[in-house]
Amino acid sequence: MNIVLLLKDPLEAQGLKWLLTSQWTDVQVEIADVHNPTTDAYLYIIDMTLLDADFEVPPHAVWLGISSERTFQTVYKALSLKAEDVLFRPFQPDRLIRQIQQIRFRWRNELAQRNRPVQQRTDVITYEHLLIGETEVQTPVLLSLIAPSHIEEVDHLVRELEMYDFPTTYDIFPFSDFVLVIHRLIDLNTLQEAYTIFYSQWKLQSDALLTIYLHTDESRTTYRSLYKRMRRLHERIFYDGYDVLSLEQEELHWREMDPFLSPLEQRKWVEMLEKRQMIAIREWMEQDFLTVEAPFPDPEMVRVRLTSILAQVRRYMTAHSVKSQTVEQAYRAVFETVIREPVMYQIIQSFLTFIADLLQTSEGVLRREGSLVDKVQERMQANYWDATWSLAACAEELSIHKSTLSRKYASEAGKSFSDSLLEIRIDEAKRLLKETDLAIADVSQSTGFTHATYFSKRFKEETGRTPYQFRVG
Repeated sequence: MNIVLLLKDPLEAQGLKWLLTSQWTDVQVEIADVHNPTTDAYLYIIDMTLLDADFEVPPHAVWLGISSERTFQTVYKALSLKAEDVLFRPFQPDRLIRQIQQIRFRWRNELAQRNRPVQQRTDVITYEHLLIGETEVQTPVLLSLIAPSHIEEVDHLVRELEMYDFPTTYDIFPFSDFVLVIHRLIDLNTLQEAYTIFYSQWKLQSDALLTIYLHTDESRTTYRSLYKRMRRLHERIFYDGYDVLSLEQEELHWREMDPFLSPLEQRKWVEMLEKRQMIAIREWMEQDFLTVEAPFPDPEMVRVRLTSILAQVRRYMTAHSVKSQTVEQAYRAVFETVIREPVMYQIIQSFLTFIADLLQTSEGVLRREGSLVDKVQERMQANYWDATWSLAACAEELSIHKSTLSRKYASEAGKSFSDSLLEIRIDEAKRLLKETDLAIADVSQSTGFTHATYFSKRFKEETGRTPYQFRVG
């Protein structure tokens, strides 16, 4: 593409010539005189002060104005002479480069149109092809899925795509939360460059970030299959977030994962919550969710796993009688975030903020006066899995002598401390035997018994059956 510079300042002209020729290899730049300009150029960059009323750009060309006067008259003059744009000094070189890149794409497109016979398109794509049809793709295509971080920007995004001069034929398909664009694939590098420039221009006019996934296909698959492939890519925003532009050549597949917490993981969460180990909770969440690598698990399974953790949080709230309306609203808000938020990082941040606030609130609840039985049973529910936890440990937590605690608890509860703790452990063992396939030894360990044989003996004494008989019967 030929560019002519018509500028008053020779140093400015030399600087722009160096800038443009160093940017592209297919651009030739000439410095000329406004009264005798070269006529075979496609683009003219002209100092507005050099223009007169008789100025005319050749019919096949376009021009950009440069001015130091930020006035209405300058803009009006440029519009009346059909300028592409006016750049006011001092301007950033990037702005000029983006503007010329747009013109360069148009030039390439016009050149391609002139070099081939004009014919009506026969490969028009419709929503029917994408959603219910089985029409095969006849030519290589590039698909781009563009998702804004704010879905209310979808209409704005569609308008910008319709006005953008992509260097190839394309069709635009808006959906509720993303836009799908299908290009006829001629040169992949050129299309990638076009999307890079499109996104940089988008950032100048919108606060919404974009995630753009590009995917090429040269096989004889159907448009419907390609649409399903791109829908799957859209789900990966859960891991990637927004502000992404990437070429995805491989079809996306999720790996298998067990979304539910194991009994040992449940016990770990009980311990972390009870001991208010916020640092350990943060590390657990970051390790389990924010360091995953491809192939990723299905986002829906991750959401189920997060609700499994919320179940442990609910258990903690119940055990510590944290029932205020504010906490309940916060709990429901986190649940909604887990279900609906499109980006996992945002879910984890909301989750951690809620737990930190909850632990602070529950600490205040524990300090309030309440019945001794309630306080002791709360601690039993939180520590039954720990074989080393005992009457002495509970007394130390409540700042009371263990003999006094033993006597008062038996008087108020109607049974001894050890009988109550054993009852909780046996109830949890029953649940694990019925709901899981853990080995008897693992059930024993998970419910606070040091040895499996002792566990079996006490379990039979309390239930009349061995753990095995209870499970199969």
